[in-house]
Amino acid sequence: MHYHGYFWRGSDADRSRRARDAHPDGPHFTSADVPPVKMCWWLRKPADMIAGTWGDADGAAAWMVSQYEKVRSEIDGPDAFWSPAGDRYTAALRDMADGRDLTWQYQLGGDERAFVAVIACSPNTWDAEAPCPLEREER
Repeated sequence: MHYHGYFWRGSDADRSRRARDAHPDGPHFTSADVPPVKMCWWLRKPADMIAGTWGDADGAAAWMVSQYEKVRSEIDGPDAFWSPAGDRYTAALRDMADGRDLTWQYQLGGDERAFVAVIACSPNTWDAEAPCPLEREER
């Protein structure tokens, strides 16, 4: 098993307008960068949407923390709601090691939102039929 990371940042209004493209049956699913309805469906998108690939949960979790740190000061609310060294990080490591997909999303200023996702690959528990995007590109 390995892990692919995905990052999306945009407005809720734009995401709503492109909601049909968040489903594999949508007309522009493969080219739309909006987060899919089911996070495991990221694996059905082209490999160029992958922000990073790791062979272990530690690397993937560290990347998620780095993405969080990039938007931390913009998170809407009085302060950030967790510390990277806290229980949420420990839970992320455990969940990824168990092959679970993980998504953290943050409401930023206005109607802007950020999604950070790490998806288990080869195989994915929720979408075992999905081929690895990197292998699909090599064919």
